[in-house]
Amino acid sequence: MYSVLAVDLDETLLADDKTVTPRTVAALEAWQASGRRIVVATGRPPRSTRIIPSFLHDFHWICYNGAWIERQGNVLFQTAIPVEDARRIVAMIQSTAPDCRLGVEIADELFINREVEWPGAHLVSDVLAHTDRPAAKILTSLEDLDAGQSRSDNGQVTSVKPSETLLRELPATSRALISPKYDLVQVIPYGASKAAALRWLLDRWGLAMEEVISFGDDVNDVEMVAEAGLGVAMANAVPEVIAVADRVTVSNEEDGVAVVVEEFVG
Repeated sequence: MYSVLAVDLDETLLADDKTVTPRTVAALEAWQASGRRIVVATGRPPRSTRIIPSFLHDFHWICYNGAWIERQGNVLFQTAIPVEDARRIVAMIQSTAPDCRLGVEIADELFINREVEWPGAHLVSDVLAHTDRPAAKILTSLEDLDAGQSRSDNGQVTSVKPSETLLRELPATSRALISPKYDLVQVIPYGASKAAALRWLLDRWGLAMEEVISFGDDVNDVEMVAEAGLGVAMANAVPEVIAVADRVTVSNEEDGVAVVVEEFVG
């Protein structure tokens, strides 16, 4: 009945130390040995596919929350926020909260105004100046953003949170994912989602969402978990994911993915 696993990465497939446990590797290997497919779906950039456990390298990867699909370095699909709109969003954030952490992902490179221990990150003083091409993702700190001040059309400070203003004023080519769990606001191309990217792959394989078991823990997993034939929330998932899941497994620290997969490969 189920022929595809679609699995989020951080706090789902990976343990907290960023490894894949032997039990989970064994479960995934057994799934593959039965002739079925595995897709990793993450908000991470494509370059992260090359620094995670080697066992995962051969899978299809949905990156940037669905704005990019690749396998073994070959890009199969990508979409982005047009440069004019990306610049408008970056300028809006910079003017609202000039001291907030802010970054833009362009062509698998991150230009960010704070030092971070992330691969492919370039520390820059002015993110807007580097927003010169279509953007796969714009990211900022939710806490930093809401420490700024929203203003009305006449310039008066309002009680509305800047994150709410950002959502209301985003260009039609984009949408925002707000994740308090990670103190993160991610602005991505409108229409991009892990579920949409997964459907793109399934169409080419002649398969349907009913044949998918999906796993997730955060707001960017909601559609994928909701639409799968069997949607599974991790015990450590946010309430939005648990609300749409068909079942809840144990946490990523307790091999939650393996616990479910073993039921179908035993």
